[in-house]
Amino acid sequence: MSSSGEEEMEELIARAKAFADGLTDAAASDDLVVTGSVRSDEPDAITIAFDGSDAHYLVGRHGQALDALQLIATFAVRPGRGGPRVRITLDADGYRAKRAATLCKMAQELADEVKATGQEAVLDPLSPLERRIVHTALVDDPGVTTYSEGEEPERYIIISPAT
Repeated sequence: MSSSGEEEMEELIARAKAFADGLTDAAASDDLVVTGSVRSDEPDAITIAFDGSDAHYLVGRHGQALDALQLIATFAVRPGRGGPRVRITLDADGYRAKRAATLCKMAQELADEVKATGQEAVLDPLSPLERRIVHTALVDDPGVTTYSEGEEPERYIIISPAT
């Protein structure tokens, strides 16, 4: 990354820390115990993670609150047009990893069922990130294929027997 690219990334990380601090300060004002941290493990990605005994409140039902906060964080951290493209991920109480593991397990169980019965399996609507997790989990399984149908926000995956 060039010197100016490194400086831009440092600025984005500082903005992410300010966002995390603002959210933890707001939580503390309601006597919630939440701490935030920011890391950048990839050149074009920043993760804002929240932990603490009350971090689970940031997840919401099926991760909807977390997804909404992630969208807000993206707008708060990334500058307008012309700035560097950086993926902002928000996590609380390790929810993202737990959800990914659940989706992978479910996908494999459904793939096994599809192979045994020869019948397609239709999943409930998933977010783009969650659909990607399912597709990736089954991409190397020669017995099934996956594809998405429907329109956002009701887009869903179908697991089909391989032909």
